[in-house]
Amino acid sequence: MKGLALLLSLALLVLFSGCRPAARVSGPMQLTATIAPAADILSRLAGEEAEVTTLLPQGASPENYEPTTQDIRALAESKGFFYVGDLGFERSWVERIKTQNPELKLYRLDAGLEAKHAGHSHGADGLVHDPHYWTSVRGLRALASAALVGLLELSPQDSARYRERHQALTAQLDALQTELETTLRGRSSSAFVIYHPSLSEFAEEWGFTQLVVEEDGKEPSPRHVAEIVAKARAAGVRVVFVQQEFDSKIVQSIAQELGARTVTIRPLSADWQGELRRIAQALAAN
Repeated sequence: MKGLALLLSLALLVLFSGCRPAARVSGPMQLTATIAPAADILSRLAGEEAEVTTLLPQGASPENYEPTTQDIRALAESKGFFYVGDLGFERSWVERIKTQNPELKLYRLDAGLEAKHAGHSHGADGLVHDPHYWTSVRGLRALASAALVGLLELSPQDSARYRERHQALTAQLDALQTELETTLRGRSSSAFVIYHPSLSEFAEEWGFTQLVVEEDGKEPSPRHVAEIVAKARAAGVRVVFVQQEFDSKIVQSIAQELGARTVTIRPLSADWQGELRRIAQALAAN
């Protein structure tokens, strides 16, 4: 009887297992991204085939963040690390991450963007391209394409799903670009003020002048602030952007002197669509 029961159990197991897709034996693939916008796009492409961890907490500065023990553990358990390319945190840690995790695959997400002098200062290192390229539609397209390349290498068996999701994301970016074009037709000024140069790519993509309060990555001198105010007044600036990761006292005082509105933005938010819409709407408002 025991033998018969065992055979029956095995038969039922085979029957029911054949009625559903085979489960992934090892569970979802573990991936890590530096910032929330990259993690969100990676999650959209990877779907349920992967779990994505974000290293940089919301509100933390990407220039000087130090990974926690939990971050190090997430990297050790990951199959791939997708990094922006030139954030301050990354310049300090990428080589160490490589050394500590020799089996970990690293993917630089700005691979499709040529380096250019866009006004982002790194002190003694001089001016390099602004690493905040995901604040432009062009940058988001490049990020998505680089993420797709990484996923295809890490899990080729899921390539059809990845490519299908990439096509859907591309259509979404097309729609977002059209929406931003429509919104920005009514802009009242071609310049804006911001503390940290996070919108260089956005400014170039849409024909704005970005007036940066920060001076060589440090607190600005009174002379520099006066120059920014003069340029902003001449350009008819109506909007001063405040960033969550940086002290807003100086930009608040500049806005008061200009009679301009302050608008809080979060370029490191996972809601990259909402942020781009918020920026465009602020610049278009009269």
